[in-house]
Amino acid sequence: MKFRQVHLDFQTSGLIPEIGVDFDKEQFQKALKTGHVDSITVFSKCHHGWSYHPTKVNQMHPGLSFDLLGAELEACKEMGVKAPVYISAGFDEKEAVKHPEWLVRQADESLTESPDFFTPGYHHLCYNTPYLDLLLAEIEEVMENYHPEGIFLDISAVRPCCCARCRQ
Repeated sequence: MKFRQVHLDFQTSGLIPEIGVDFDKEQFQKALKTGHVDSITVFSKCHHGWSYHPTKVNQMHPGLSFDLLGAELEACKEMGVKAPVYISAGFDEKEAVKHPEWLVRQADESLTESPDFFTPGYHHLCYNTPYLDLLLAEIEEVMENYHPEGIFLDISAVRPCCCARCRQ
């Protein structure tokens, strides 16, 4: 990667409407040029679990009506700006709510981060569950559909876990 790198952080609740509705490729490119940006991380999936592109293995953000990831990648490619793709690996609140059995647990079965789903925060997912298969499918889909220059897997550390799968 070159010198000037920007991480475009985009953790967006599914309750927020009209995501990217005002995206303008020329404005995006002008901002990158003005900032002398050589590389910018763009989002496939955030901590909330939403994808920012059409997907067969996940769900696109309910407030998004177009392929935002594809538009950003196209704009960057035209300028020669590197654009690795971000995928939240250890956090996916959408899946955490649907599959609490996939969460990292302490020895007493309590959660490692936010203590429940009513306290603000995120929940770590255990890679020793079917969540890993879903994550791998998401990565494969991005690689096949977009051919990015790299993947940024966030929150991807292996954590001690005492969930039922890990105990088995």
